[in-house]
Amino acid sequence: MRENGLRALGGLAQRLTSGLVKGRGASIARLRADWPVIVGPELARTTRPDALLAGRGGRAGAKVLRLRVSSAAALEVQHMTSQIVERVNAYFGHRQIDDIRLTQGVIPQPPVPRVPPAPSPEVAAQMASRVADVADSDLRAALARLGARVALNRRSALIGLLAAPFLAREARAQLPPAEKLLGPMPGDHVLGLPEAPNIIIDYFSLTCPHCANFHAAVLPELKRQWIDTGRARFIYRHFPSDSVATHAAQLAECAGPAKFFDAVDVLFRSQIDWLTGSTPEIDMIVALENAGMTGGGACLADDQHLDKVVGDVLSGQQLRVTFTPTLFINEQNYGNPGGAEGINAILGQVAR
Repeated sequence: MRENGLRALGGLAQRLTSGLVKGRGASIARLRADWPVIVGPELARTTRPDALLAGRGGRAGAKVLRLRVSSAAALEVQHMTSQIVERVNAYFGHRQIDDIRLTQGVIPQPPVPRVPPAPSPEVAAQMASRVADVADSDLRAALARLGARVALNRRSALIGLLAAPFLAREARAQLPPAEKLLGPMPGDHVLGLPEAPNIIIDYFSLTCPHCANFHAAVLPELKRQWIDTGRARFIYRHFPSDSVATHAAQLAECAGPAKFFDAVDVLFRSQIDWLTGSTPEIDMIVALENAGMTGGGACLADDQHLDKVVGDVLSGQQLRVTFTPTLFINEQNYGNPGGAEGINAILGQVAR
């Protein structure tokens, strides 16, 4: 993959899903990008969305998804078409398709991700010296390796790093039990009244276009119906998908508890600009300064902000979060339930 490849793809996805590109082309692009999340990894290996067709199918005016399927799996997928229709419509938050038409063909497999580059010996030695006072030798080695990886100013994903077994085992041992993570934790950023009975936790990444869409289109509706009425509390937790997202999260933390949600709003609304620029960190700082929030590069050097981000990621790992946005509603993981309609439907069943 080329340097900054993920950044370019993220910008493209944002254009496709933010309304700059309209119609079925944008929708099919979203389906292809998130297909493993929508139908699960097993079905994603044997199927691929080809096109959205209007005015065809079993009845007049039906909206049909043409789905390519490998020959060996065609019969099994045929029996699952109703379930796939439900999952696709839940993803969009409305009735996007009525039926599925199967066509047999070869399903391209995604390329094997490259292993991120190893840190230089100098960086590794510097990080080892910073954690020399940690008594536990295994934890000391894990923290040194984490610091060295984060210090790489490249695209290496923080999530992938924290998923490494040697680190996850040690780091999770320092966290409270999973059931405690499903409620408000010290340091959490919370919207809503402390006594609100329902709890919504959103693990998000500031480079995630779907997270930006959720923030712009879904969260205001949740605020109107559930948060501002005192019926629910909403919690944002970081789950950055790359080093740029990690830096964006640090900048949001630097704004402080009182302006955290304002900073997140600024970064999401300007996401397509800094995400596709050649200097995203500088562009993010400028966007925040234009909104009256200062701190700049000093925020990226503050270990306290990074500690908060890493803590959120570790809690997400303990709760088995694998993608963004992932929502927990009253202690249950609902993944990405789609728009406000999908979340309202869930709350209609589980609300307190």
